[in-house]
Amino acid sequence: MASTAEIAAEPLAGPRTIAVGGAPLIVPYLFLTPYLVIFAVFMLIPTVAAVVISFMHWDILGTPEWIGLDNYRQIFADPLFIQAIVNTFYFVVLTAIPMVVLGLLLAVLLDQKLKGTALVRTIVFLPYVVMVSTVGILWSWLFDKGTGLINYYLSLLGFDAIAWLKDIHWSMPALAITTIWWTVNTNMIIFLAALQDIPEEIHDAAKVDGAGAFARFWYITLPLLRPAMALVTALTIINGWRVFGQAYVMTQGGPEASTFVIVQYIYLTAFQNFEMGPAAAAGVILLLLTLVFSLAQMKLMRAI
Repeated sequence: MASTAEIAAEPLAGPRTIAVGGAPLIVPYLFLTPYLVIFAVFMLIPTVAAVVISFMHWDILGTPEWIGLDNYRQIFADPLFIQAIVNTFYFVVLTAIPMVVLGLLLAVLLDQKLKGTALVRTIVFLPYVVMVSTVGILWSWLFDKGTGLINYYLSLLGFDAIAWLKDIHWSMPALAITTIWWTVNTNMIIFLAALQDIPEEIHDAAKVDGAGAFARFWYITLPLLRPAMALVTALTIINGWRVFGQAYVMTQGGPEASTFVIVQYIYLTAFQNFEMGPAAAAGVILLLLTLVFSLAQMKLMRAI
């Protein structure tokens, strides 16, 4: 066997990689590379470009001109932009809690080992694969004051018909109901996966100690679901601030701009008015709003 001095004297053959479990350390990064490339091309680079454009005057065809904070002053002086922020915040308030609570309840119900549960899970998830334009048209029919099924069933209960999409008081709740029906299933899937990761032995031990179903849910299931709860809540808030398709298809931002949201403001400013600078500035504000609310929610979840 060679001595330590002889081994140390040998020249290195080349760069070496540390092996983990028999595989070189570089292998995990190779698997991550496709995602990182896609993320950089379609997310990171456009975001950086939007931040830069937000400080410029640019109408797509002309040469960009640096104007500093003028675009931000312009959008904050625009009452329509302020209205869009208020409307979007109202939408987030209407959807966030129901989306999280209903997603958890659906996951708990569909986590039961009963016959036909897999079929029910598929049926509940199906609305998510429907295009937003189809969802908007479908629910526009359901909310129709004269022929919609929702008003029909309300009349059976003795209520007057509601002009859901033409009343400034009911238009945003109608969009919230549509969105909850369409996307609550994604929260359900995340919660369902988290529920199935909880070891059954914990529940079995609690049963032996005499804990009932509610006690097991409150003291075992909910605490172990905190990471999933934080993720679901953050995703729900982010998606709420980014709402666009439902409002554009069902109300076009009306009536009286009661459903005019931030993404619609960005769309109209950029692709109808061709003011790319103010549109990019509005996009940066939207990014900051989602970041602030998400970080605040994550911190709150850790504090509870």
